[in-house]
Amino acid sequence: MSFLKKLILLFSSAVLISCAPPVSISYIPQYSNDYGVFLGALRMDYEKFAKYKNVAIEIEDIDERGITYAKQYGTKIYAYLSVGSLEEYKEYYYDFKDYTFMKYDNWASEYWMDVSYEPWQDKMVELATKFKNLGADGLFLDNFDVYYTVTELTNEPSFKESIYQGCRTILSKLSELDMLITVNSGSTFLERLNEENDPLLTKIDWYAQETVFTSIIEYNGDIFGRQNEEDKKYYLEVIEMMKKTAKILLIEYTKDQNTIVEIKEYADANGLCFYIASSVLLD
Repeated sequence: MSFLKKLILLFSSAVLISCAPPVSISYIPQYSNDYGVFLGALRMDYEKFAKYKNVAIEIEDIDERGITYAKQYGTKIYAYLSVGSLEEYKEYYYDFKDYTFMKYDNWASEYWMDVSYEPWQDKMVELATKFKNLGADGLFLDNFDVYYTVTELTNEPSFKESIYQGCRTILSKLSELDMLITVNSGSTFLERLNEENDPLLTKIDWYAQETVFTSIIEYNGDIFGRQNEEDKKYYLEVIEMMKKTAKILLIEYTKDQNTIVEIKEYADANGLCFYIASSVLLD
């Protein structure tokens, strides 16, 4: 399930970001040099962002000076793009609202998209090209979970197949733009690519998986818990699959120090990166 959204920030969230090799858990760094995810940021903190090797942002909300400054320090800019859902605030909402099929859980004013609709596929390419021209080095692709949603929603094989093929077409077209690719979640879709030995899987540079060790119990109150063992085991299996061709970023939500230690130890032992937030409002 994917939780990363474009949000107007109502309050700040405390964030821990790290990557193997480890640092002492008694010292929580304000910054690390690997991957920062700032999808709710409405401005570019030039010096802060320049400390990262990779940054995911809503690029249209960031001024050109900030992008130029960060890139001078070698930072790779990943532009957020939701390929499987449509939000009401988007300027193109009314062009595509009739091709949504289900409301998105936990996020108001967002809907799952029929990604088989060719004009939508073209729109994704149009937006990605625009982001590249704005200075993006890569794309942070979200909501390939639309395929999982359809498999749970219906037994109608032709609709499920059309959504799978739509996801695949979008990923294929975007991979031809000579941009780095991060895919956030979408495990069911990626598993099928792997089962079919689809070379498209190798076009993914980063795989980000949310809530492997943690869970979100209440969105409004930032109440978090432990992931159940069945789902945790499943996510770790998908990570092992994706490690063969991509770098891994764990995205977790917790305020519990013991859980942070557990995540850190797993990441250190397996050469993974992790991002821990104390709020669902990732900034």
